[in-house]
Amino acid sequence: MHPRVSKAEIDVFKSLSAAGLTTGMVTQQHIILKSTIPDFCWMEKRKIVYLDGNPVHKKDKAIERDEEITDLLIAQGWDVLRIPYNPPLTDKGLQEIMATIKQFLNVDEEEIV
Repeated sequence: MHPRVSKAEIDVFKSLSAAGLTTGMVTQQHIILKSTIPDFCWMEKRKIVYLDGNPVHKKDKAIERDEEITDLLIAQGWDVLRIPYNPPLTDKGLQEIMATIKQFLNVDEEEIV
Protein backbone atom coordinates (compact mmCIF):
# COMPACT_ATOMS: atom_id res chain seq x y z
CA MET A 1 0.00 0.00 0.00
CA HIS A 2 1.44 3.33 -1.01
CA PRO A 3 1.15 6.19 1.48
CA ARG A 4 -0.96 9.18 0.50
CA VAL A 5 1.08 12.10 -0.83
CA SER A 6 0.15 15.50 0.58
CA LYS A 7 -0.22 18.71 -1.42
CA ALA A 8 2.78 20.10 0.46
CA GLU A 9 4.93 17.15 -0.63
CA ILE A 10 3.88 17.72 -4.25
CA ASP A 11 4.67 21.44 -4.00
CA VAL A 12 8.09 20.76 -2.45
CA PHE A 13 8.81 18.11 -5.09
CA LYS A 14 7.98 20.59 -7.86
CA SER A 15 10.29 23.18 -6.28
CA LEU A 16 13.08 20.61 -5.82
CA SER A 17 12.67 19.60 -9.45
CA ALA A 18 12.76 23.22 -10.66
CA ALA A 19 15.93 23.75 -8.60
CA GLY A 20 17.54 20.65 -10.16
CA LEU A 21 17.69 18.82 -6.83
CA THR A 22 15.91 15.60 -7.76
CA THR A 23 18.86 13.77 -9.35
CA GLY A 24 19.45 10.59 -7.36
CA MET A 25 16.41 11.26 -5.19
CA VAL A 26 13.56 8.82 -4.62
CA THR A 27 10.23 9.45 -2.95
CA GLN A 28 8.27 7.30 -0.51
CA GLN A 29 11.21 4.92 -0.03
CA HIS A 30 10.78 2.26 2.63
CA ILE A 31 13.60 2.36 5.14
CA ILE A 32 14.01 -0.36 7.74
CA LEU A 33 14.44 1.25 11.13
CA LYS A 34 14.63 -1.73 13.44
CA SER A 35 16.31 -5.08 13.41
CA THR A 36 15.35 -8.14 15.37
CA ILE A 37 16.57 -11.68 15.78
CA PRO A 38 13.70 -13.93 16.86
CA ASP A 39 14.45 -16.87 19.11
CA PHE A 40 12.47 -19.18 16.81
CA CYS A 41 11.10 -18.45 13.35
CA TRP A 42 8.99 -20.49 10.93
CA MET A 43 9.42 -18.67 7.62
CA GLU A 44 6.77 -20.58 5.65
CA LYS A 45 4.19 -20.20 8.41
CA ARG A 46 5.21 -16.55 9.03
CA LYS A 47 5.34 -17.26 12.77
CA ILE A 48 7.89 -15.95 15.27
CA VAL A 49 8.43 -16.86 18.91
CA TYR A 50 10.42 -14.89 21.47
CA LEU A 51 11.29 -16.19 24.92
CA ASP A 52 11.22 -13.11 27.11
CA GLY A 53 13.13 -13.95 30.25
CA ASN A 54 12.86 -11.78 33.32
CA PRO A 55 14.54 -9.62 34.57
CA VAL A 56 15.74 -8.32 31.16
CA HIS A 57 12.26 -7.99 29.69
CA LYS A 58 10.82 -6.49 32.88
CA LYS A 59 12.36 -3.06 32.24
CA ASP A 60 10.16 -0.35 30.72
CA LYS A 61 12.50 0.34 27.78
CA ALA A 62 12.71 -3.37 26.94
CA ILE A 63 8.93 -3.69 27.08
CA GLU A 64 8.49 -0.66 24.81
CA ARG A 65 11.10 -1.99 22.36
CA ASP A 66 9.47 -5.44 22.32
CA GLU A 67 6.03 -3.93 21.68
CA GLU A 68 7.37 -1.78 18.86
CA ILE A 69 9.14 -4.72 17.20
CA THR A 70 6.02 -6.88 17.58
CA ASP A 71 3.88 -4.16 15.97
CA LEU A 72 6.35 -3.80 13.07
CA LEU A 73 6.40 -7.57 12.49
CA ILE A 74 2.60 -7.82 12.58
CA ALA A 75 2.41 -4.97 10.06
CA GLN A 76 4.64 -7.11 7.80
CA GLY A 77 2.30 -10.10 8.08
CA TRP A 78 3.99 -12.08 10.85
CA ASP A 79 2.26 -13.80 13.76
CA VAL A 80 4.28 -13.11 16.90
CA LEU A 81 4.23 -14.99 20.18
CA ARG A 82 6.09 -13.62 23.19
CA ILE A 83 6.49 -16.02 26.08
CA PRO A 84 7.56 -14.51 29.39
CA TYR A 85 9.38 -16.81 31.79
CA ASN A 86 11.48 -16.69 34.93
CA PRO A 87 14.92 -18.30 34.62
CA PRO A 88 16.06 -20.89 35.23
CA LEU A 89 13.66 -22.82 33.03
CA THR A 90 12.19 -25.78 34.91
CA ASP A 91 10.90 -29.00 33.35
CA LYS A 92 7.35 -27.87 34.10
CA GLY A 93 8.07 -24.45 32.58
CA LEU A 94 9.48 -26.12 29.47
CA GLN A 95 6.38 -28.30 29.12
CA GLU A 96 4.13 -25.23 29.42
CA ILE A 97 6.18 -23.32 26.84
CA MET A 98 6.09 -26.28 24.44
CA ALA A 99 2.31 -26.57 24.80
CA THR A 100 1.95 -22.84 24.09
CA ILE A 101 4.18 -23.03 21.00
CA LYS A 102 2.37 -26.10 19.67
CA GLN A 103 -0.96 -24.31 20.04
CA PHE A 104 0.51 -21.21 18.34
CA LEU A 105 1.73 -23.36 15.45
CA ASN A 106 -1.59 -25.28 15.28
CA VAL A 107 0.24 -28.57 15.73
CA ASP A 108 -1.41 -31.74 17.00
CA GLU A 109 0.66 -34.25 18.95
CA GLU A 110 0.08 -36.81 16.17
CA GLU A 111 1.78 -34.53 13.62
CA ILE A 112 5.06 -34.42 15.54
CA VAL A 113 7.69 -36.81 14.28
